[in-house]
Amino acid sequence: MHNPTVRTRLGLLTGAALLAAGSLTASTTTAVAAPAPSAGDGAVAQSVEYIPGKDAISGSCKGWLNRRTSDGYVQALVQSWGAHCAMWLERSDTWPHYKRISKIYEAQLNKRSTGFHWNGRGAGARVCIVNVTLGQSAETCGEVAW
Repeated sequence: MHNPTVRTRLGLLTGAALLAAGSLTASTTTAVAAPAPSAGDGAVAQSVEYIPGKDAISGSCKGWLNRRTSDGYVQALVQSWGAHCAMWLERSDTWPHYKRISKIYEAQLNKRSTGFHWNGRGAGARVCIVNVTLGQSAETCGEVAW
């Protein structure tokens, strides 16, 4: 966060809007999470798939979830087509109670993503977004991926 005004607005979001859970999902692309391994490093490229039906949309902000096929870990992504968007990943171990498990990522005319987070047995994850440009005080969250 380079803009102090944005930092202040997101500070308000973390205090007020983040108390209510929300999620965001976007895009229907399949991506590769890791580059091809170099000789001798022992790393293996991981396949990543889009989780359909879990998107969150607010104006020109869209969030979505991807799943790593090898272990089921999930990541949240946000795409902005002009608006200033904020996004984070939440998990529910006891539905309907959600807890933010990633930091807040901002996007404006670009795409950002969280790292991969555990989404195992009995836990569901969802993406939440706020369209800061629209002055939203409550987040929009996608459906939970179990």
